[in-house]
Amino acid sequence: MRRFLWYAKDLNEGELGPFFITALLDMNASLILQDHDHRYLCVTGLPDVWRLKSDEAPDDDMVFGAEIGGRLGESKARALETRQTEILEVTLESGGVFEFRVLAFTGPGGQMQFITTIIDRSEDRRRERVLQSLLRDVSHRSKNLLAIIQSIVTQTSQYTDSIEAYVQKLRGRIFSLSRSQDLVTDSGWRGAFARELLEQQVSAYIPNGQQLVTFEGENLLLSPNVTMHLGLAFHELLINAINFGSFLPAGQTIVVSISMQEKDGRDFVSVSWREPLDAGLRKSQDSGLPVRRLGTAILERVVPASVNGRAEYSVSQSEVRYGLIFPADPRKAA
Repeated sequence: MRRFLWYAKDLNEGELGPFFITALLDMNASLILQDHDHRYLCVTGLPDVWRLKSDEAPDDDMVFGAEIGGRLGESKARALETRQTEILEVTLESGGVFEFRVLAFTGPGGQMQFITTIIDRSEDRRRERVLQSLLRDVSHRSKNLLAIIQSIVTQTSQYTDSIEAYVQKLRGRIFSLSRSQDLVTDSGWRGAFARELLEQQVSAYIPNGQQLVTFEGENLLLSPNVTMHLGLAFHELLINAINFGSFLPAGQTIVVSISMQEKDGRDFVSVSWREPLDAGLRKSQDSGLPVRRLGTAILERVVPASVNGRAEYSVSQSEVRYGLIFPADPRKAA
């Protein structure tokens, strides 16, 4: 390998020293040159965690301590034998991580010398830990999402009479989950605000109809898990309201309210859905009673169980009511 591919003819090789030293410092790298007896010949840019004594000739044990010095000695012995770069990574008690690269080569006069390059890898390892944590978090959230989908598939299959109806219901519920997931992802996995979650679900089925579904109360930031399941509840309620309700032809307004409540020293989130009914428009032909709606298992069992809460769902002659209450922090619930 050629030492230099090109350099100006009027430049002496010896003048390139500052160039290499500056480059090493910019890389947070230190360079130690030793002779075949491990005697120090030159040191550049030693990390601040180690110090040289001005009145003594340095050696590995003096600079790095006996433990690291011993490991460096072993690396140099292997480098001398294999003529390959030996890499040694050292983690300090302070948390700093340094990579030692040891290379044996033939120096001036045919004498063996050693170059030890020290590179600060602390930031690299920190980023790797953060990435690993993120990957674990993504894996955990993916498993949660798959569990939600599995629950939806099971519930949909148990309460559907035909393949066509099953496919239609399942497609709608998965679509609802995907929209809620978009909000969670866009927030950096913090969750979603209640008003935005409701408006997103409404816009999917009633374009330009936000005035028909109004939001009242506190625009709370919901956790990712609550976002996914409350979005699913809004989806079921909207589909039922469109298919069996009268608010669209009657021009009536559905009111959704969210508030914080305290009970026994704990904070709870209360969600209320109030949908007016026109008794003359939506009745069963046989009994005159309000039509029994679909998706009740999702609303009454799946959603409340998933947020560790409880729910009440009722359909009367005059209105549809859905109430959901759950701990403000589900992780602290019993």
